Amino acid sequence: MIIFEMKEFVLTVSEEAWGLLPFKAILKRDKNRNKETAFKEMLFIFYYVDIKSDYMYITDSAIRSREIIKDIGLPTDWKIDSTIQEAIDYYTRMSITPTAKLYKSALKAADDIAKYLEMTDVLLAERTDKGAVVTQLSTVTASLKAVPIIMRDLKASYKELITEQKDLEGRTKGSKTLNIFEDGITGFD
Repeated sequence: MIIFEMKEFVLTVSEEAWGLLPFKAILKRDKNRNKETAFKEMLFIFYYVDIKSDYMYITDSAIRSREIIKDIGLPTDWKIDSTIQEAIDYYTRMSITPTAKLYKSALKAADDIAKYLEMTDVLLAERTDKGAVVTQLSTVTASLKAVPIIMRDLKASYKELITEQKDLEGRTKGSKTLNIFEDGITGFD
């Protein structure tokens, strides 16, 4: 089953998703007739967790959370509670593949490299007790030369990840099409 789907530039939540216990709890607690809060919370989960989210470039989860809350119109005092955390954990567990996990780790590493490069003025000014340079200029320039390679590899990794997800979402078994959440899930009796 596909939990989230982009249709005509609008993210939708599948009807089947509401039957899964972590998501059903979100729907059940929203007492409004139009279930606007439940829908926004599901959008939050998608944007917060899904590798295809436009917010995944924000590797700091607190900053990513604040940006998503602001952008989807949740109240500014809204926080991830136990119900939302359970749904986040469930969606993460059910949707992450080894490839996606690797890609997320690569994004974090690229972010760490960017932070290093943002501090070059401090690094180049740093000296030992005897006045020797701690970080050599050649170390910084070597890092700069690696940036285009890292960018190219991240783009290629993302394309490979999207291809994998499309393959997983469209697998067939007999005449039935299986999606990412439907194949090989055990222990949910």
